[in-house]
Formats: sequence, C-alpha cells, structure tokens
Amino acid sequence: MGLLPGRIPALNILPDSWKFHPPAGMRIVDVRNLEDLAEHGEAWAELFSHSAGLTPMLSYPWMSAYFKNKVAYPESWLCLFAYEGKQLVGVFPLIAGYAYRFIKYSPLLFKLPYDILHTKSVDALTLPGREDVLGVFFDYLCHIPSVYPFFSFKYVSAHSASMIYFTQQKRKMCVIKKPAGFQNTLSLPDSAEKYRTELSSKFRQYLKRNTRKLDELNSVNFIISDNNSLPRENIARFLEVEHKNWKGQQSSSLKADQTNAGLFADAAEKFAAYDMMHFNFLEADGKTIAGQYAIRANRSLYVHKIGYDEDYVTFSPGNMLFNKVIEHACDSGKFDELNFMSDSQWQSKWNVEKKPLYNLLVFPDKNAISSLLALFMRSGVVQKLHGRLQGR
Repeated sequence: MGLLPGRIPALNILPDSWKFHPPAGMRIVDVRNLEDLAEHGEAWAELFSHSAGLTPMLSYPWMSAYFKNKVAYPESWLCLFAYEGKQLVGVFPLIAGYAYRFIKYSPLLFKLPYDILHTKSVDALTLPGREDVLGVFFDYLCHIPSVYPFFSFKYVSAHSASMIYFTQQKRKMCVIKKPAGFQNTLSLPDSAEKYRTELSSKFRQYLKRNTRKLDELNSVNFIISDNNSLPRENIARFLEVEHKNWKGQQSSSLKADQTNAGLFADAAEKFAAYDMMHFNFLEADGKTIAGQYAIRANRSLYVHKIGYDEDYVTFSPGNMLFNKVIEHACDSGKFDELNFMSDSQWQSKWNVEKKPLYNLLVFPDKNAISSLLALFMRSGVVQKLHGRLQGR
C-alpha cells in the first residue's frame, strides 16, 4: 500500500454520451434509468429464451430489480443493448464505479452486477454464435474520452459469452483469467423413479426415514410451484421462513436487510409475469417449515434461496422439500437440469456435477499502460483503491 497516496483522487467521469460509430446495420442503445430499461424488457426476454443454460441473473426481471435495489452512490449503472434491425442480439449490464486519475487517463472500473451472496455468474447476454457483439460493446466504452476502461467478470461459466469471446481467440485486449470455484448441478432424468435409483442407498434410507418422521406431524403438505397465491404473498411467506434459523439469528437473512428483501420481492413480481417464478413450500402443523425461491430459465430450474424453520430441524424439512421438488421436476418433463447456484458440501449427497467458474479481468492492450495495470491488478492494488473509496 506504500504506492497509494493518503487521499485518492476519484472522479465520477462517465459522461452522458460520446461519439461512437457502430458497425453498419447495428444500433447501440445506452440505458441508465428503469423506465427506459422496461422498454427493452420484451426483446430482452426473447433473447434470453434463445440462450439455454444461462443463469436467470442475466434476465430482465433480475437485472431491473438489482439496478433498483442494489446500486447506490458512488456507483451508477448502465445497460447496453445491441440491435440489428428490430432484433436484439446483445445485452451488457454494467456497474460503473469512480475513476482514478493516472497520468492523462482515468482508469474506470466497469463490473458486472455482482453480489457474493445473491447475484453471482452475471455476464453479457448474446444471441448464440454472436459473442462478437461483446467486441462492439467494448469498443463503445473504449471511446469514452480520456478514460481507460477495464472490466471485471465474476464467477462466469465456461460457456458464457465473455469466456467464449475473450479466451478462445486473440483479441486486442489484455485478459486475466482465474479459476473461481464451482457450481453444483443435477442432471434430471425423465422420471422420479430413475432419479431415486441414482442416489446412494444410504441417502435413500435417510429420505425414507425422514418421510416417516414427517408423517408424525399434522397436516403435512408440499406446495410445488405455487400458482394460486400472488407473488407478494409468496415472497412474504418465504422471507419469513428463511429468517427462522441461523440466518435470522446472525442478521444475514434476506428479511434482515431491506435492500435484499426489496431485490427478491421486485424480482419475484417480474419473474412471475414471465412465468419463471417457482415458490416451493413444505407445510406442517399449520406452519410453513421450509421454503424455496426457485426460478425457471428455459429447461433449467435454479434454486436460488432456501429456508427452513429451526424448530423443525430434526425433521430435515429443507432436504425433504428438495427431494419433492426434484421428483416433481423429473416427472413434469419440463426440466433437464437443476442448478444449486452454489458449491456447498451438503449438496454432494444429491449426486451433483461440479461445473467450473472463472473470474475475468479485461482491459485494452495499450503497451506500457496495460502492462502496468496488469501488474497492479495482480497485486491487488486496484482492489485496495476501490475498497478505500467504498469505506469513505
């Protein structure tokens, strides 16, 4: 930290507009408010429907809720759209931080809308085979006067647009790629019976034993993909049960933070409008004792958040609900995969497959400037600069 000044000069230097000429036949739209963002919602949903295997964090419902609830000064958000005629071929949601004056340029960090607990694996969204649109987005941002932009992608999968575009061919960009752990997925057979045969005998006995224990309770009921209640009723119900365990005790539940509760509530309303929202609950003794906030993304089911009532922990309500949700997903014929959206030890008993994730840092290749910036980023200096500003 000896290289860092006592006071870091920082400027919010993202202008409202600048000169840029996109390739012939392409139109770039730069959106920075929720009203204008909504105008692209239907086109965004159509593009997302063609992009199998991508996290619902890349969808319009989630991103619009994130921008509304999780972006605060000194950061600002922008979302870039690339159209060819009337067809949307690319979306690039970004958070712009403050820039740091360095010689005659201001290095400006653009990051994907990321939150370690709630919004991982966010990337650009492109039409399959049109990852080249990323090059146009970057060229647009590189035209900001006196700015040296660099970009942070967190926990992206091997088949994401950024991984395909930046790591498979030589680009006029510096790319730093680092492994970032794994996410667990479960391939779903076409019947619950086949699914059960793939589990270990020990785990099957565990599920049978706890099914018998549940039967000792009154009015046991599984509610899978609740369509009878309004989204706002289901989110209130889920927030309550997610709070009734160690998360609530440690103030790390969604209910304990207004911005997180708002994010999940607003997203649920929009996911429901696009027929993507799946609230799952386990009831017993007239109470909700487990719940799931799950999202359908094409033929994948993403279980984003889970919760259970600590008073019923001996009945394993969370695992029993997971088992019923998986069985239902298999028998429905609507899903090929269940994504746990994390890599936790308790998930291994479900016979999961670990898929690798990566972090990417990308910035223009400009000789000595790029070399020095690469050195700084590898050493952690840039992250410390950003952290010092956030702590003011």
